[in-house]
Amino acid sequence: MKRLLRYIVIALLTTTSLYAQFDGQVSQYMLNSPGFNPAAIGREGMLDITGQHRIQWIGMPNGGSTTWFNLHTPLKFGDDKHRIGLRFGNDRVGLFTSQGVHLQYAYRFKIGKGNLQLGLQPGVLSVGFSGDSIRMPENPASEYHEAGADPALPTTQLQGVGLDIGAGAWYTLGSMYAGISWSHLNAPVISWNEEQDFTPASTLYFTGGYQKTLRNPRYVLKPSFLVQTDLVNWLAEVSVLGYYDQHYWGGISYRYGNAVVLMAGITIANGLSLGYSFDIPASPVIRATWGSHEVLVSYQLNINTGGGGHRQSYKNIRIL
Repeated sequence: MKRLLRYIVIALLTTTSLYAQFDGQVSQYMLNSPGFNPAAIGREGMLDITGQHRIQWIGMPNGGSTTWFNLHTPLKFGDDKHRIGLRFGNDRVGLFTSQGVHLQYAYRFKIGKGNLQLGLQPGVLSVGFSGDSIRMPENPASEYHEAGADPALPTTQLQGVGLDIGAGAWYTLGSMYAGISWSHLNAPVISWNEEQDFTPASTLYFTGGYQKTLRNPRYVLKPSFLVQTDLVNWLAEVSVLGYYDQHYWGGISYRYGNAVVLMAGITIANGLSLGYSFDIPASPVIRATWGSHEVLVSYQLNINTGGGGHRQSYKNIRIL
């Protein structure tokens, strides 16, 4: 796994690409992997409630925002193989808005010395388009474009709802993990009216990482990567988080051709953690914006009961 991670990092740093996506972009992906992979739910054996909000491209008109909220937990029946969760997403970029509510289910297998979880994510997706906010150039006429209204462009507020399904797999071996997931697996058609509809692009996510404890066990490094692709274009990033005393962390990410991300966080109470990231544009878009903010709040509770039958709180941050 470590050798594979090195190869992927080298590939990301030596390959050129550009990716325009439908799904919302977040920077602290490694702290909320169920946000893009339903198979990652409940893998730590605790009730997990995580929310993150991102303000994209500050200062740029219609730069957009992304909000993810996840609640998931293992189910304590049978032989501890079932996990269940709820995901809510709200994305806004340009004139498009989308909201999704999904149930998440994962089943855990023992494979060799590791564990494999397979996940399914059925739900509903609502997509809107603000056609009444389109602003055309005052004099757009040219040999390539005729002046006047474009009949292909809507001129009113549009909204539609459709069934949306995602799926994923997550494998953990000791301190290492790898995951793959596919959003909008059923290619839902969001009908706006009799003449116009919209189909969100299906996106594949590949992620992986591991945890390395240094000589002083109070210091831990957690490198990771995330690759997203719609099989036409792709976006990739590599990250390293450093933890101190399991209560404080900081790190950096590089999203190829897009941004450098600075991250920091703290566990401020039993099981309650707060994270923050700031994106510094590493592309020509820096001429129009000075960055993106993102805040993450996470709470974890150990739902296993002790000898007295009381719940015991979890005092450490997320263990990958």
